[in-house]
Amino acid sequence: MSFEKTSALVEESIRGLGVDPAACRGQKPGQWSIIYKGATVWFDVFNFPNNPDRWYFQVMSPLLVVPDKNLENFFRDLLEINHSLYGSWICKKNDWTYVMFLREADGLDQGEVNATVDRVAFYSSDWQGKLKFKFEGSWLPKSGQGGTDSADGPK
Repeated sequence: MSFEKTSALVEESIRGLGVDPAACRGQKPGQWSIIYKGATVWFDVFNFPNNPDRWYFQVMSPLLVVPDKNLENFFRDLLEINHSLYGSWICKKNDWTYVMFLREADGLDQGEVNATVDRVAFYSSDWQGKLKFKFEGSWLPKSGQGGTDSADGPK
């Protein structure tokens, strides 16, 4: 599926949520960012330079920054949570954890795009609250944030 067709599916999904897709486009073509179900959700349509004809569809939401303490229990919980997720997963990149979904764009349809954004947003919002509560005190306060811990989201 082409960049244009995949992007049109994403924009139709965003429009269906009552948001103007033009208002949430990112800095590069194929990027959008919305707040849905209390979660920040990023859409990406992209390819790789070594295979320019194959496009990918990704939806991801920042979950939590990696805690300063209780790492083993935190990551064990994430692995167990992953077993209960459908059509998405939790991953770690650098100092952050995310709920995400990634697949080739070929064969993608509107129903799958809509269901994916719904799942990723729900899981991110739901698990963020539960994990912040369970691991309260595992994030050290960061200076300059008025006592707010670093689990609150990317700045």
